[in-house]
Amino acid sequence: MSQDEELVCGINAVSELIQRHPGRIQQLYLVENSARRLNELSERALKAEISVKKVPASALDRLANGVRHQGVAAQVTPFVFTPLKDLLEIAFKETATPVLVAIDGITDPRNLGAIIRTAAAAGVAGLLLPDRRSATITATVAKTAAGALESLPISKIVNLADTLRLCQDRGFWIYGAVASGGENLYQVEWPAAIVLVLGSEDKGLRPLVAKHCDHLITIPLASASESLNVGIAAAVTLFEINRSRLCQ
Repeated sequence: MSQDEELVCGINAVSELIQRHPGRIQQLYLVENSARRLNELSERALKAEISVKKVPASALDRLANGVRHQGVAAQVTPFVFTPLKDLLEIAFKETATPVLVAIDGITDPRNLGAIIRTAAAAGVAGLLLPDRRSATITATVAKTAAGALESLPISKIVNLADTLRLCQDRGFWIYGAVASGGENLYQVEWPAAIVLVLGSEDKGLRPLVAKHCDHLITIPLASASESLNVGIAAAVTLFEINRSRLCQ
């Protein structure tokens, strides 16, 4: 592959690509003697005029470079980020009560992929992804997101604190998730427009980022010695926002 191309692995991720953005796929690779589900993917790809190549499993293993591929991988043009200005406009066009997710210091690609998958399932309007001190969009992220990359707008931002101020100017309230000391998640009265900021599991939110939050929230746990994976914490919080709004 050239430097201008990326690899997306896994049945769900590739299936979503074929459905939503077939033009990004330069080449589809399938293992030889594919199972029925992979053959169905191949048929859909051919109908979309995508080149399909069957290769030995060992060749696909080398191409995937350690990413679990489930017998299929797509060589694609690079992921296209949504400009922040456009993302903020899209958010309010879709709904009067948009939710955005902002990432602060999350470097594990599997955690990022899980958050993207959860955010898309919860109806989040978009994700704010810093271009430094953060995982970026890779084959591992795409595989873990299981196709959600193709439906969730993502903006790459330079400075998270400045971006949060801009969101506040646009009418968003900023809620930072912290392990302890924040307002009980289940007692929050959510405003119309929200940015949920998620920090890394080991360090949490950086002090400057926490300072720019309007509120800090905490998931109450049965034991003070327990903590949640950031992907799970994202799921709990986002679906609690949805549940709370449905009950209002």
